[in-house]
Amino acid sequence: MTNVILSPREKTKKVLTAEFTKGWFEYEASYDGVLLNIDTAGARLLGFSSPDDMLGKKINELYAHPYDHEKTLSMLFRDGKVNGFFTLMKGMDDNLVFIKQSSTLITDEYYHLPLKVQTSFEISHTL
Repeated sequence: MTNVILSPREKTKKVLTAEFTKGWFEYEASYDGVLLNIDTAGARLLGFSSPDDMLGKKINELYAHPYDHEKTLSMLFRDGKVNGFFTLMKGMDDNLVFIKQSSTLITDEYYHLPLKVQTSFEISHTL
């Protein structure tokens, strides 16, 4: 049997993924929309200590591959929702987190203009 020594970063990641597996966030419905809200579990899954550390960040900067965000927006504007889309997100210190996301486009009642996007996600794998 071999003993594996984990770095402090790996220990933290292991604890976070064991403690939290799901989170949610909201952002402005545009390519460079800013993050409006995120729950504590979501912030911690992405390596941040609190939701306040993430508010105001541009959502497209959190996607490891910007085209994944464009695909998400395209599906949202076409269908109004996205279910089970796998993507790679960038967390604190550019750590990569593979997530499964489900998103809904929130529109105003009168003109049906896009206001914001609500996304729930679950961690699939940390890299």
